[in-house]
Amino acid sequence: MHTAIASAALPPAVKARDLTIEPHLNGPRRAANGGFAAGTIARTVDADTVTVRLHRRVSLGRRLTVRDGDTHDDAPGGAVVVTRGRTLIASARPGVLDASPAPTPPDLADAFLARDAHPLQGVRHPLSTCVVCGPERTDGMHVAPGPVPGRPHLLAAPWVVGPHVSTHGAALYPAVWAALDCPSYPAVALRDRVFCVLGTMTARVDRRPRLGEAVVVYSWTRENVGRRYETSAAMVDARGEIVARADATWIATRRQPAALLGRRRTPTSPRTRSRR
Repeated sequence: MHTAIASAALPPAVKARDLTIEPHLNGPRRAANGGFAAGTIARTVDADTVTVRLHRRVSLGRRLTVRDGDTHDDAPGGAVVVTRGRTLIASARPGVLDASPAPTPPDLADAFLARDAHPLQGVRHPLSTCVVCGPERTDGMHVAPGPVPGRPHLLAAPWVVGPHVSTHGAALYPAVWAALDCPSYPAVALRDRVFCVLGTMTARVDRRPRLGEAVVVYSWTRENVGRRYETSAAMVDARGEIVARADATWIATRRQPAALLGRRRTPTSPRTRSRR
């Protein structure tokens, strides 16, 4: 397992447990991959669809405390909060996915072509060593999204489930969230080299892909307001059936990394809705 969850002795009225994101599960350097962090936290919520809000970057290898319901102003009944000491790190609750229909998924061949067209190939940037999409990770998942041929408003990537992110013949639950996370990056932000961070992720996992199974993960942007992007992602199998779905909120950082300078526009566009 890639995470550790332990019980802590607290008064009966408040349930709490600890979790840790292992150091190799990074997204940005020295911080957890947002999908792995959100998926790990989502496992503590008793719901099929879960919304996780990341209030701060999630540290690697540090013990975090998860508490149930009404233990913080940001957590209504039925929710959980994740803290480190007195600092709020994340919150989670049962969620609802956007009900609008998904675009037709690309096939596996187009997903491989999209990955090959990833705009930051050969560029060292803050996510170069991400365990999910980083090309520099020999132990990574290699789910690096790129524009779908002929459909540049969609991003896609293939995912072949490896043994390092699976158990008992199926992908780890947090790994499914992670595989949805990186491809859910806004297509226009990736094209224009705008660096964004994951703010909120809502996901539902219908089944965990099998070890060695090849699936397609693709995404589209529903809305862009200033520095905020609302996206959706879907994971489909060889028959085109949905394996998992996710919605994400991405925020463009005010200060953009020097490695990404030269982008074609700044992240201050007017409100737009993307076509499908």
